[in-house]
Amino acid sequence: MRDQILLSANNNNKKNAKLFFVGIGDAQAALEFATQLNIDPSLCFGDEGGAAGDTLGLEKGFSTMWNPQAVNEMMERNEKENLEDLGAAYKNAIDNVGFKGLAPKDTKDTLRQGGTFVFKGSEAIYQHYDAKVGDNANMEDLLAAIR
Repeated sequence: MRDQILLSANNNNKKNAKLFFVGIGDAQAALEFATQLNIDPSLCFGDEGGAAGDTLGLEKGFSTMWNPQAVNEMMERNEKENLEDLGAAYKNAIDNVGFKGLAPKDTKDTLRQGGTFVFKGSEAIYQHYDAKVGDNANMEDLLAAIR
């Protein structure tokens, strides 16, 4: 389940801020994602068919996917142990549910880029669109948006 992260923030009362994870695949894939990463399953959703991704204007198609530059940038930005932990979580998920249980029914939905969005009510106060795999939101910018 690749991440599209939606953060709903109420800046006047941080206790009302909620973090939601939305990814490709169905509800079963979202539940497995939550289980593997020990996240409350009520915060994880599957965007089967890509309606949320389409609404948010997320890029899709083969040209947006893996390329050497993206892989190198991802490797530079993450510690080896973190990448190994992530790989182990995906392997466990495939072992538990099977690849077909995790992948969207329409395989072209796997060619979707993600993004990170912060909403205050219905207003988007922060938007980051991943241009390629490994092109994630800057954490400092994201944290500044929710303060």
